[in-house]
Amino acid sequence: MKNLKIGGCAVVVALVVGYQWYVQANPIPQDEPVMSQREEVIDKLSHLSTTLPVKQVRKIETNEKNWHYHFEHDDLRQTTTEFGNNSSLNKHVFSFPYNKGAWLNIATTSKPIKDVKAYKPRSSINRVFLTTTDGQFLCEYDGCYASVSFDGGKVERFRVSTLVGSANNIMEVIDGQRFMREVKRHKSAIIEVDYFQNGSQQFRFNLNDGVKIMYSS
Repeated sequence: MKNLKIGGCAVVVALVVGYQWYVQANPIPQDEPVMSQREEVIDKLSHLSTTLPVKQVRKIETNEKNWHYHFEHDDLRQTTTEFGNNSSLNKHVFSFPYNKGAWLNIATTSKPIKDVKAYKPRSSINRVFLTTTDGQFLCEYDGCYASVSFDGGKVERFRVSTLVGSANNIMEVIDGQRFMREVKRHKSAIIEVDYFQNGSQQFRFNLNDGVKIMYSS
């Protein structure tokens, strides 16, 4: 009986030692904590880049020329004339045969210049004209007018006249000096003139030369 008890104790001790050895050799993995939805969102946000993509922006400056000038020499009279021109920003396309596109132009001529070297550009405007690249101006028997608004101000009327022998595509501004004084004082203008079979048409102008600034990425 005594031997039986000793044998039983030995078996129990062997089982305990064997179990401890097994546990040490094969540890039971612990359950990982389950992340809540809020914690998951915070974790994802913490891994996002906080730096926004940056594109280099370039400043582009271009000279905007609305007025164009050139000189023409008269060999017979030994004089030179300066011609100026400003074309409208918009055009109108009429029905055939005037369907090529009609721009309106402000054209100027200077007084005869004897010494070009001593001449100050655009200082001596003599005559002012309105010309069109397509279509014909309409001028009634009681005269014709161009309606003009400078910088969006009140509408003014300037008397104009077609030139004898022209194809009705050139009109001279009778009070050209007053017209040019207004041009020099303002930045923009809308000019309305009448066209044969096409009614009254409006044209927009930039009156100043300057620097145009743009930004590009």
